[in-house]
Amino acid sequence: MRLDKWLAEHGGLSRSEATKAIRRKQVTINGELCNKPHVHVTEASTVCLDAVPIEPQPVLLAFHKPKGLLTAMSDSHGRPCVGDWVPHRYHIVGRLDLETHGLLLFSKDGTLTQHLLHPKRGIEREYVATVEGEPTDALVEKLALGVDTSVGVATAKVLSIDGDLVRLVVTEGRNRVVRRMLHNAGHSVLDLQRVRYGTVTLGDLPAGQTRSLTDDEMGLFTL
Repeated sequence: MRLDKWLAEHGGLSRSEATKAIRRKQVTINGELCNKPHVHVTEASTVCLDAVPIEPQPVLLAFHKPKGLLTAMSDSHGRPCVGDWVPHRYHIVGRLDLETHGLLLFSKDGTLTQHLLHPKRGIEREYVATVEGEPTDALVEKLALGVDTSVGVATAKVLSIDGDLVRLVVTEGRNRVVRRMLHNAGHSVLDLQRVRYGTVTLGDLPAGQTRSLTDDEMGLFTL
């Protein structure tokens, strides 16, 4: 792979930023200064930018989205968005609305991104919702059978009900689908957090932070 492309993919730089850094003699390959963007880099090469080794970025990242961030890489109106918090060159895997917080995945591979989002994969998304009213076991059956919403009939599997907390799983990512189905089932959402996507769990990851996926998590996302 060309050095400028490698830097762009692994160093969190744009292609033009990578080229400028190379021309300014800020880059070494295996300890040797290199100022030619077209030089070939192999997997065994040690590339440094300003004497700091560049570690290849993982294909997938887990991110704890705080409330109040748009799920977008940038915003023309200057509003805070998740793109301000994560490295360049990542795609957002799905969406969380402005006030929903919790687990988001970011992918460097467009094919993998589509694989993770495709409805036929049926990948589980688990949420914890704080709702109005006093949900009962009747909600379990209602969500299992399906609730009419403005984006179509939506279903969910309820894992537990504890007071006003409902833990549930859906297998699709339609716009605000969890909020819509709970509202139409008689329990409007006061707070919503996604805690799992497939095999990846939010755990104790602090808000605004990212982490790499474990080998076990990555193994189940193989194309």
